[in-house]
Amino acid sequence: MIRTVTDNRVQLAESVRLSSTCAALFILAKPGIVAAVALSGFTGMVVAARGLPAPEIALPCVASLLLMSAGSAITNSVLDRRMDKQMERLKIRSAALRQVGSRPALATAIALTTAAVTLAAALLNIRTVLLLIAAALSYTLYYTLFLKRHTHWAAVLGALPGAFPVLIGHAAVTAKPDWASFGLFLIMLVWQPPHFWLLSLSHREEYRAAGVPVLPLVKGDLFTKHCIYLGIASLVPASLLLRYLGPCSTGYAICAFLLGSCYLFTCQHFTANGAKSRVAFRCSIAYILLLFTLIIADLCL
Repeated sequence: MIRTVTDNRVQLAESVRLSSTCAALFILAKPGIVAAVALSGFTGMVVAARGLPAPEIALPCVASLLLMSAGSAITNSVLDRRMDKQMERLKIRSAALRQVGSRPALATAIALTTAAVTLAAALLNIRTVLLLIAAALSYTLYYTLFLKRHTHWAAVLGALPGAFPVLIGHAAVTAKPDWASFGLFLIMLVWQPPHFWLLSLSHREEYRAAGVPVLPLVKGDLFTKHCIYLGIASLVPASLLLRYLGPCSTGYAICAFLLGSCYLFTCQHFTANGAKSRVAFRCSIAYILLLFTLIIADLCL
């Protein structure tokens, strides 16, 4: 009887420990970013297919993007662990990494990345596989290990990895890139720098403590805000390319113009008060989610 009770307690403890580890890995995988990557890739598929993509392509492509982005996010958490400890907003992520351990986390990241490449190689075309690998390597090596640590222009020079998912989705559906895929790629390239600069305005002192040379620390808040406004203003013509060089309708163009204008004016309003830059950052997330939803709705409904 005593042995049975002891065995049950051991099993319960192991179950709790496993659940806690899975929850910690979920945090390290940055689920919000992973979901955004999947939406980006799906939007690329919709643009390529001029409507809903075939399930036999859409499902493995989205699954590959989820696995690859989760693996890359966990790798990033391991590589940036020393900097993350200096940032209050990342204390939950740092605690999650301590719970899992750097080596097990990295092993999990490698397993997820391998699974993504294997799935894409088995069910999708070679160009999709190569783009997946390029996205992972450029994010972990080019951006995380080099740009982020050495230049305040990392948000511009390092926008490439974040723009790859739309190309991955497009490549999964069609063998050749076109002007529509270029338009989507450009949108992602232009959107990312002001998005990150809004975040760095809100947490400049944390980045200072972590030793990350973000734009507000090097060039000042006023210069950063001007760069943000210029970047957001550039999103409007970039988003209209999908009407004039791609498959989207005039109705889409009108909505995209209004959405971009609203984003710009809202951002100017909130960044006028530095304490509200975080609100403008949330508006940036809402903008890209709404724009992708608008593209999908325009082509599928």
